[in-house]
Amino acid sequence: MFLIFDTETTGLPQRYDAPLTDFDNWPRMIQLAWQLHDEMGHLIEVQNFIIRPEGFVIPRGSEKIHGISTERALEEGFPLTEVLNRFNKSLEKADVVSGHNIEFDNSILGAEMLRMNLETTLFDKTIVDTKETSTNYCALPGGRGGKYKWPTLGELHLKLFNESFGAAHNASADVQATARCFFELIRLGIITPAILKMDSDFIHQFIEASDGVVQSVGFEYDSYHEEDPDEPEDFFIKPGIVSDRDTEAPFTHLHVHTQYSVLDGLTDIGGMVKKAKEDGMTALAITDHGYMYGAKKFHLIATMAGLKPIIGCETYVARRGMHLKEIKTDGKGWHLVLLAKNLIGYNNLMKLVSAAATEGYYYRPRVDKALLKEHHEGLIALTACLGGEIADKIVHQGEEKAEEALLEYKEIFGEDLYLEIMRHPTGDPEMDKKVFDDQQYVIKVMKSLSLKHQVKLVATNDVHFLNSDDAA
Repeated sequence: MFLIFDTETTGLPQRYDAPLTDFDNWPRMIQLAWQLHDEMGHLIEVQNFIIRPEGFVIPRGSEKIHGISTERALEEGFPLTEVLNRFNKSLEKADVVSGHNIEFDNSILGAEMLRMNLETTLFDKTIVDTKETSTNYCALPGGRGGKYKWPTLGELHLKLFNESFGAAHNASADVQATARCFFELIRLGIITPAILKMDSDFIHQFIEASDGVVQSVGFEYDSYHEEDPDEPEDFFIKPGIVSDRDTEAPFTHLHVHTQYSVLDGLTDIGGMVKKAKEDGMTALAITDHGYMYGAKKFHLIATMAGLKPIIGCETYVARRGMHLKEIKTDGKGWHLVLLAKNLIGYNNLMKLVSAAATEGYYYRPRVDKALLKEHHEGLIALTACLGGEIADKIVHQGEEKAEEALLEYKEIFGEDLYLEIMRHPTGDPEMDKKVFDDQQYVIKVMKSLSLKHQVKLVATNDVHFLNSDDAA
């Protein structure tokens, strides 16, 4: 028999090659669905479970993908041990296990089995990945080294059946689509008897028993996403009446990228200073990514224009340490805006940027918290955009992890730490869903953390262009 399964999780691992016993690395499973089919592809069993979270929350970033909130999982979910035992019982009947990108799902399931001290025969079965076996068939350009890229489940389904399927990222819907793809790949001879480790007579019997293109079993699965979610009233911050006092308050841009943020900024320094003066500003900051290439030019032009220059940099903070250069995660870095408030701070900023480039460089120049602690004097730290550690953890790991990060930065910078909040609506519903809605959510949590830990808020714009039309 064939068992096809899929999972939904709280996120992605930092390392895909980490042992399954590294429980901090592997995300938690929040949905498990599977179908059991006989040798001719006839459906025998369908199961779908939301899993009740115990000791963890479902981050907003994951909820946006699959639509399962912590509240919903607590209300509708089943105990993890019960779900795993049911899966193992179905697994006993199967000879072949399949899924799309099944290596990930196997790891998630294997880690959960170990957490619960349960044994499983999953890794003793013949494993068939529809992603791997269909790559050459789909022949999609864009892979590494000129090879074909792995097809998504949606791309494979479209290639095989010339139609898409609904409710993607609902494990039960994905299982139904995967099962259909799996049996069609067998019928077409793309998944061979050798891959299945079965007798070649099986293929002939399967093709003879089939009636043309494999059809969907026809179950309708609704997305877990709510079309019109009932958000708390304070979730989305609506524009209000601006007081006279607010309109008279001076404003200074503290988060600005110039053309020296290579490939990420298009702001000419001269034009930027001119516009700041026209808008009545008395000061302006420069915070290019990773480097301070524009600092000298900016200081000269701003000073000549009678504008106070604030020298800064949006640094990258290594996720594991600036001297670790092994895995994909090490090539990333959380954003942190640093502003020099005096000469000591300027000198420390130069030391940080220099060390990031000469010692911490791995895909991008990186500092770490140990280096920040050593050279923090005279620097003001802003927690940056959605790419900052605190905002990123609010969205993708939950408020508890974000609070832990906040306390680390507060220990380093003390009263010179500011929680940065920003709102960038675009008018494009898809783009706003990706960015603006998360910014609104982050503001709500930042306000709470600010009050709880007495860390000041600062409202900024993440400036990359001089005029909005320049971004078109």
